[in-house]
Amino acid sequence: MQESGISTAEALAMSPHNIISEIDGLGDKTAKKLIWNARTALGMTEFITAEEIDENTEYITTGSSELNRILGGGFQTGKLTEVYGPFKSGKTNLAHTIAVTIQLPKSKGGLGSAVAYIDTENTFAKEKIKRIARRFGLDPKKVLSQIYHARIYSSDHQSQMIQKAETLCKTRNVRLIVVDSLMALLRAEYVGIGMLARRQGFLNNMIHALSRISETYNCAILLTNQVSTKMMGMFSGNDAIGGNSDKIFHQSLLNRSPWLPLPSYV
Repeated sequence: MQESGISTAEALAMSPHNIISEIDGLGDKTAKKLIWNARTALGMTEFITAEEIDENTEYITTGSSELNRILGGGFQTGKLTEVYGPFKSGKTNLAHTIAVTIQLPKSKGGLGSAVAYIDTENTFAKEKIKRIARRFGLDPKKVLSQIYHARIYSSDHQSQMIQKAETLCKTRNVRLIVVDSLMALLRAEYVGIGMLARRQGFLNNMIHALSRISETYNCAILLTNQVSTKMMGMFSGNDAIGGNSDKIFHQSLLNRSPWLPLPSYV
């Protein structure tokens, strides 16, 4: 199970039955028994009163007081946050900024934690990180040493590195995972209406994995996303990739997390 990315009881308890049953050496009955036993051991099979719920939410400053206000305090841990906007609207710049501000002490709006940065479009820039670090009075070299970067080349590679990011949450004090951007590689690899079902299945598995990681380690997940033009009668507007014909994906994100469209002038 560890080779398949299931390395903790929490990960096992939150995993779908079909994922576990497909692991070599396990069948349906064994997978079901393992998952149920893990849930029992973690106390997930008992109801509690709403008063006992421990949300344990922490916030990461965006560096902008107005954006913090819009988000209710900043980016939240334990949540998936999707940021979408057109080309050059500031999505990657925001991702770079959060990768720095999370390293601030709690007294200044950070968590004093490290970052896993999953880069699907080769847009990560060390010089930009250095400039942002100096803006917040941090040592650029130290900031870069706390950002664990992975250049991604395929959707399967993206899924693999999301599993690797979970290991960093356990061993490297990672409290933020950035995926910049979520749909770029899937959009290129799964082309045409005939591939939509396969793409949605793959994407939903990735979203589930990220959601499980965010809840297990109380870390923040920042997803950037591209947009497409949506026609509405005589007018048009930008919509996140995953809107329109990809309603399953878009709703899975919106049901789990805040969303933030970026205007083109940011």
